[in-house]
Amino acid sequence: MTSFFGMGRGQVTWEGERSFYNSSPGVTRGFCGKCGSPLFYMSTKWPGEVHLYAANLDDPNVYTPTAHVFWAEKLDWLAVSDDLPKHERSAP
Repeated sequence: MTSFFGMGRGQVTWEGERSFYNSSPGVTRGFCGKCGSPLFYMSTKWPGEVHLYAANLDDPNVYTPTAHVFWAEKLDWLAVSDDLPKHERSAP
């Protein structure tokens, strides 16, 4: 399970080298060019946005989730006690 948050591509600046992988049609994933850590996800479904991994933030506590997506894919043992919207697939 991971947490992503979206931002405008122009709002993000990068330091260091990145590598890219086109994982499926219209989807690009970005990784640290040195260690291979996943950094972001971009899709033609959301042009102009980049979706960043919250775990990469210096302080992940500044990120507050607003919904769960791909809820249909969660593992049976995952217990979630919040009342955030739960989307069976991607966000609307």
